[in-house]
Amino acid sequence: MATTIKMPQLGESVTEGTIERWLVKEGDTVAQYDPLFEVVTDKVNAEVPSEVAGVVARILVGDGQTVKVGTPLAEIDDGSVAAVAAPPAAVPEPVTVTVTVPTPMAESPAAPAVAVVAAPVAPQDEAAAGRMTPAVRRLVREHGLDVRQIRGSGVGGRVTREDVLAFVAGQAAASAAVPPAPVSPAPVSPALAQAAAPAAPSYTPPAPVPAPVGGDTEVMLTQMRKGIAAKMTRVKQTVPHAYTVVEVDMHNVVRWREANQAAYKAREGIGISYVAAVIKAVTETLRQHPTLNSQFAEDRVILKQAMNIGIAVAVDNGLLVPVIHNADQLSVSGVNHRIQDLAARARINKLKLDEIQGGTFTVNNTGWFGSVSSMPIVNAPEVAILSMEAIVKRPVVVTIEGEDVITIRPMMNMTCSFDHRVLDGAQVGAFMADVRKRLEAWDPTAPIG
Repeated sequence: MATTIKMPQLGESVTEGTIERWLVKEGDTVAQYDPLFEVVTDKVNAEVPSEVAGVVARILVGDGQTVKVGTPLAEIDDGSVAAVAAPPAAVPEPVTVTVTVPTPMAESPAAPAVAVVAAPVAPQDEAAAGRMTPAVRRLVREHGLDVRQIRGSGVGGRVTREDVLAFVAGQAAASAAVPPAPVSPAPVSPALAQAAAPAAPSYTPPAPVPAPVGGDTEVMLTQMRKGIAAKMTRVKQTVPHAYTVVEVDMHNVVRWREANQAAYKAREGIGISYVAAVIKAVTETLRQHPTLNSQFAEDRVILKQAMNIGIAVAVDNGLLVPVIHNADQLSVSGVNHRIQDLAARARINKLKLDEIQGGTFTVNNTGWFGSVSSMPIVNAPEVAILSMEAIVKRPVVVTIEGEDVITIRPMMNMTCSFDHRVLDGAQVGAFMADVRKRLEAWDPTAPIG
């Protein structure tokens, strides 16, 4: 009996993935959980394991192809015989869609088209129409559409927002293809014609990038880089970003780390990361400010009970965001171990699928590179990301026994980028103030655990 291996869901906002390369070939015998292929999305490079043991009967999608979540990729024969051989259902042919990926301003205005193979879908019916989300139903009404004419690509033929927008775009293209009948214009005075003339467009497309010359070198984008480019462009175009920055006196945290570093490293074999302390302060504060631990879903906000903290990890020519699940239930040492483990395996493409899914809030450590100010992009559908900058010794004014004195303190800037559709400056300002209080009140004598 053959088991169909499909493109897995690699995160709430991920709708497609690219087969970087197959690790097996047709005819190979695999055990359950053996890696089958490497998949690349805008979030991760990961190996996808086999769901069953058996022989790879067919590989349906080749290296380098980008397909939607749920698309059949391969068939594995486990050697068993099905009890009832049902006749195969008629399946419509896959549809090839050409998508033009927007490029950064420094590149040419139109990137090469990328062929995306969409999963076969069934025509829309009344039952599927009834399962549309309220936002999609509203979109259908706004455009005056008959939902039965729209082919749904969601589960069970459900019509999604993308299906509606694609249908509207198709209608517009069809209308543009039919030229209107010529109409003789009525005489217009020169003065009136000049007043009614449309203003020249204010936007001028960037000039094409010249071809390489001399010692110039062209470097093709990797699948990961293409995914990151597409995701970041989409997020910046759809999420209204706002930013809040606070300054934190890390004096007590630095003293605590210095007091525990040698003994902890001798016992555990790893050093203590400042990120672990910041994540601990963040998870404790998120309980007081649950709206920041949420996800935006078009017409609603989902407040998440679990605190799954994403950590941004720089890898060769890319950025990955593995997730520490239930970080609030871990000690500082537990968080520290998870950071070290996830970061190490992210750099060698050994993350598991569940380790890049389910994030509810992200912490970014740009201070590792010496940065003192940055504005990170929200990791949608999350609504906020906190960036910790370099800890720098600076002269500051502190109050000691009622007297203001100038002293040298290790100071750190923290930036919170947030989705202004969900959060306002007052909410984020209160959250950041509470994170700062926790870090500044850190007990320098407390054991790391």
